[in-house]
Amino acid sequence: MKTLREACKPRDSMFDAVRRDTVADLGDLVGGKIAPGAFFAENYITEGMKTLLTESFRRLEGKSEQGVFKLTQAMGGDKTHNLLALGLLAQRPEHRADVMSGFYTSDKKLGKVRVVAFSGRESDAPYGLWGSIAEQLGKRELFKDYYSPMSAPGQSAWINLLKGEPLVIMLDELPPYFVNAKAKSIGNSDLSVVTATALANLMVALTKDELRNVVLVITDLTVSWQAGHQQIVSALQDLQRESGRVAMDLEPVRMNTDEFYQILRKRLFESLPSKEDIAEIAQGYAQSVRDARQMDVTNASPEQFAQSVAESYPFHPSIRDLYARFKENPGFQQTRGLIRLMRIVASLLWKGDGAGKHYLLSAHDVDLNDRETLSEVAQINPTLESAIAHDIASNGKSVAEVMDTNLANGDTGDVARLLLVASLANVPGATRGLSIPEIIAYLCAPGRDISRLKNEVLSRFMTAAWYLHTTGDGKLFFRNTQNLVARLKTTADAYLRDQSVKELKAQLQEMFRADTGWSYQQLLVLPAIDEINPTQDKVTLVIFEPHAQGLHPDLKAFHEQLTFRNRVGFLTGQRNFDALLNSAKEFKAIHQIIAELSAEGTPDQDPQLVQARDLQDRIRAQFLSATRETFTTLYFPVADRLMSADFPMEFRNNHYHGEEQITKTLTAKAKYTDDIASDVFRQKAESKLFTQKSMLWTEIKRRAASNTGWQWHRADALDKLKDDCLRKDIWRES
Repeated sequence: MKTLREACKPRDSMFDAVRRDTVADLGDLVGGKIAPGAFFAENYITEGMKTLLTESFRRLEGKSEQGVFKLTQAMGGDKTHNLLALGLLAQRPEHRADVMSGFYTSDKKLGKVRVVAFSGRESDAPYGLWGSIAEQLGKRELFKDYYSPMSAPGQSAWINLLKGEPLVIMLDELPPYFVNAKAKSIGNSDLSVVTATALANLMVALTKDELRNVVLVITDLTVSWQAGHQQIVSALQDLQRESGRVAMDLEPVRMNTDEFYQILRKRLFESLPSKEDIAEIAQGYAQSVRDARQMDVTNASPEQFAQSVAESYPFHPSIRDLYARFKENPGFQQTRGLIRLMRIVASLLWKGDGAGKHYLLSAHDVDLNDRETLSEVAQINPTLESAIAHDIASNGKSVAEVMDTNLANGDTGDVARLLLVASLANVPGATRGLSIPEIIAYLCAPGRDISRLKNEVLSRFMTAAWYLHTTGDGKLFFRNTQNLVARLKTTADAYLRDQSVKELKAQLQEMFRADTGWSYQQLLVLPAIDEINPTQDKVTLVIFEPHAQGLHPDLKAFHEQLTFRNRVGFLTGQRNFDALLNSAKEFKAIHQIIAELSAEGTPDQDPQLVQARDLQDRIRAQFLSATRETFTTLYFPVADRLMSADFPMEFRNNHYHGEEQITKTLTAKAKYTDDIASDVFRQKAESKLFTQKSMLWTEIKRRAASNTGWQWHRADALDKLKDDCLRKDIWRES
């Protein structure tokens, strides 16, 4: 399969920050500053643009009664590019055939068409909207009666001004103009009302035969400029009442279709690979999804995924769906903002080694350590800066980056960045977050090991990220408030080391509690050496702090000096103790948090309490895992030394019974026996504990406690052996 670098040739403009941020406007069009060839080379002709061009040229050629068009879409929705395309083709007949050959054949008799334009950003136009149009036509004096005081030209005045040669009038970004005009009083009214009247009169004039070769195109900013938009709505309603028709509404870009990808392809790349190469890549992704389904970690369809990749290449099919979530964010320039963001993301992949490793441009490719990328994301949603800095990207110091370093891969960072993009929406009712099966499906890719994503990556990240939250239906998303993990961290960090040790002791006491008392009867957890005091009749299990060289030298020396050397065993290890103490702190903290939530009257089904219990289960699993990795070796006395045995802790459903496994390990090493009623046990006692035919019973029991060659057994085994032998007259008491 070909990587992005091998398969795609990017445009030079993708790497040019100046060109990347330059947005042509109507002033550039009127001023002749736009090169048509370069413009159309980078702009995809959408269905909306085809309709606008077709209907506009039919009108200019006198073949259509439809003369008013309104481009509807939120800010940055490619409206200005539609205006520029129409304007360039109107001005430059030589480009019409190349651009429109697939959908419309323009009348060759139609030569250059005059284009006049007005942008609502020109709030200081001295003669208002109508004066600007008249001035561009070289007929300013024709409207002199409407300048002082400002008054709206009527229908006849517009006809007299515009009749004659074919003409295109473009009115862009009018709502902000109305907002500004409202502050300029004119008699008992204001300039916004006068402008609305002038606009309504213009639209009515365009229904007359004298102006059947004049086109008026207005852009609409419904979402972003409600105050100004209402004035345009009123003007259009006036037109409807006056003429019985309304302007034709056109959507420049249908973002829920393949036009989304076509626009990005055209803007970013000069050339793409063959269909066969793309199909091979699509099948590579499908195989990764198929592997994930076999692991039961996603429910995505491999076949549908392959089809989606073929349609979206070289972009990951998730980009359109994730973009749809935040495209309505206040202030976000929809098409323009997306193109700018994807240019930045793609340019960084090509400048680095990403394009040589990846097969698709994906949502998780955003480099949040890059200042320009971070600034672009902040413009989409400025509330997630803390989440980014702490959890996602902070030059190697964020939660995700530290985890990636520890795991020696980039999986956690990919998960975090993907979830960030899925969390950028900040309008009421917006969809945020992804489920775990969705995350895994979106991260499936040729060569990626997905087997570790769910348990090793996602589960750990969920217990470490501070700003990651869960929706009611289980989707993960970022928001600008700290979560239970942050509260957990704050609570845990407040504990002193002594408190952590105390919690660890309590947990180990519970895990290794001597319920049966068969292999050991007394348990000491993390004692000081001078607290270890074995007795004659009880075996003591000592759980001792790990030491890098195995059993602590002080314990060895201590054992050699003991009288009852056969009455103590040690469970310890070689791993650093700090990780286990930190885990114990978190275990204590989550218990405290749940207790506090319950004390506050939090309902059992409250999402926060449910999440806290889930977190408790994960922390317990991590604690048990850390315990298993810390206490790995069991030492017990044999002959004249302490023997070691590997001690693999075995958990059942996050539960652990330490005494049972201690007994099992000692039995396997023949240190513990449960054969205490046979002649074999009696013979062992007679050979190892009796040094002469007649002995004090207390001395025999003392030898059992001091002779390291003697097996461990139930505490009452010797007394029962004595009673049985006396009853059978094998031994006699005197």
